[in-house]
Amino acid sequence: MENKSNSRIKALQELNFEHWLGNIKINTKNEAHIIGLGSGGTNAAKYIWNQWEKGRFTMINDLDNADIPDGINLIPFQSPKIRMFSGKQRDFYIPDMEQALEMPDELTGLFRENCRFVLLAGLGGYTGTMMAEALSLMLHKEQKDFLTICSMPFSFEGRNRLTIAREAMERMKVIHNCHFFELDMLRNDHVNMALSEAFPVADSHFYKILQESGLL
Repeated sequence: MENKSNSRIKALQELNFEHWLGNIKINTKNEAHIIGLGSGGTNAAKYIWNQWEKGRFTMINDLDNADIPDGINLIPFQSPKIRMFSGKQRDFYIPDMEQALEMPDELTGLFRENCRFVLLAGLGGYTGTMMAEALSLMLHKEQKDFLTICSMPFSFEGRNRLTIAREAMERMKVIHNCHFFELDMLRNDHVNMALSEAFPVADSHFYKILQESGLL
């Protein structure tokens, strides 16, 4: 995994992009195409769709975890997983981050459009992490109008997810228009927040960032 991480870092550094400064630079004249990547990005995109419903929406996720409203484009993507152990009722898996990303065929023509792409992802899992990094790099190299917003995992999601997320964030910081926020900071802002409320609060923060960016 270390060799693959180093290769991705080297590929990004060779592009000689200016270091990420946290500034969001977008063209608000183009139509927005909001794309949710993985479970976290999909949930955020569905929340935004329920609040806004004016832009175009695509979600890339496992079919079993999709639950996509009518009218939203779904691109199925099965992420590779490793079985950790078997429980009494079901098996438990973690993402196999060493497997190379294979883009779904449906993505071939998606990014040829002349619009503003907004990528939403929760880092730490396979789909959100790998897709956010690869697609952000591609859109930057092709000088597309885009914004990537990524959340960093809650601490209760485990050290492994946090490590994966932080390594990805460090690589992506060299790409303009990649924005990150810490989910644990949201818990600090909502002292009495129940665990069941944590992820809906995260979804609403994605929406808030887009509002403050002038996209909605």
